[in-house]
Amino acid sequence: YDEGDDAKYYDDLKQAMNEQAELNREAFEDVGEEARVQLEGYRPGLYVRMEISGVPCEFVEHFCPSTPLVIGGIMSGEDRLGFIQARLKKHRWHKRILKNRDPLILSLGWRRFQTMPLYSVQDHNGRNRLVKYTPEHMHCTATFYGPITPQGSGLLAVQTLSNNTSNFGISATGVVLNLDKSIDIVKKLKLVGYPAKVFKNTAFIKVCSLEQTECRAAEGSAGIFYCFLN
Repeated sequence: YDEGDDAKYYDDLKQAMNEQAELNREAFEDVGEEARVQLEGYRPGLYVRMEISGVPCEFVEHFCPSTPLVIGGIMSGEDRLGFIQARLKKHRWHKRILKNRDPLILSLGWRRFQTMPLYSVQDHNGRNRLVKYTPEHMHCTATFYGPITPQGSGLLAVQTLSNNTSNFGISATGVVLNLDKSIDIVKKLKLVGYPAKVFKNTAFIKVCSLEQTECRAAEGSAGIFYCFLN
């Protein structure tokens, strides 16, 4: 029922753009091309001459006129580094699942870089739970550090750039979801210990060993925890 309104809005917007283009053409009709470029910038469809310095001689020797060269750039906000949250899925033709913190080479936008992503799955309560491997036939969330890329940009992941691999080259594909710096990922803590004191329904467990990261989390405690016995 609202398709007519959307079509009318699009037609009005297109008409306004055509009217503005006609006004610009009439206003700059008697102005030279150089002055017009300085006033309104380069218009779509203009040919631009670029001079590139430091080109190696192999480029000229192996240059093929039938092969076009694609020149691109990044926006002003894309030259910074930060944490990127993406929706990732292992490629169905890739034989092995991806392990947490394993290095991956990502092709994201105009960049290609190596990073060590953290894989997590969002629970029903909205908590991002860390997983050791990527799920077999479903998406997961990958958090990694790299160049800031706009949301919605597609990414492609490979484990090696060598051509001598027998397996399928593409490891995973995904899309950028969020650029939030405050990303909380929780990990299940497993402790190994023995009961130090046992009461009627309570036992104090003395932990035998803690990992380095877990020691930082439990800093200030005596290494003794208690639990209730059923």
